[in-house]
Amino acid sequence: MGFRVQLALAAVFTGAGASAQTAADVSAVDGEEIYARDCLACHMSDGRGVPGMNPALIGSAWVAGSPDALAGFILTGGYGPDVLMARFDYLSDAELAALMSYIRNEFAGIAEAPIEPSLVERMRNQLN
Repeated sequence: MGFRVQLALAAVFTGAGASAQTAADVSAVDGEEIYARDCLACHMSDGRGVPGMNPALIGSAWVAGSPDALAGFILTGGYGPDVLMARFDYLSDAELAALMSYIRNEFAGIAEAPIEPSLVERMRNQLN
C-alpha cells in the first residue's frame, strides 16, 4: 500500500478532513510530488536509479541512515566516480522534510513519524 493511500486512510479513520490535516500529513503527501519533479529523472520511479550513472535509493545507506546525514547530503549535493548529484538547497525546509519523509518511507520502508522541517532548518544552519 502506498504512503499516499496510508495517509488518506488515516485521515478517513480519524475523521480528519482536508481542513484538519497537520503540516506533517500535507508534507508527506507533497513529498511524492517533489520526488516526481526533482528526483525521478535520475533515480527512476522505482528508486533503482540507472546503473553506472545514478545510484539507487533502494538499499541506500543514505536513505535508511541518519536523517541529519540525509538532509546534509541533499542540501549540499554529492559526487562519486560515476555520478554528480546537484545540491537541492533551493528547496524550503518543509519541502525537503516532505521529500525525505517520502523517500525514507517509499525506498527504505521507514514509516516512522515524518521528518520535521525543524530538522532540515537545523542542518541547513550547521552547513552555512
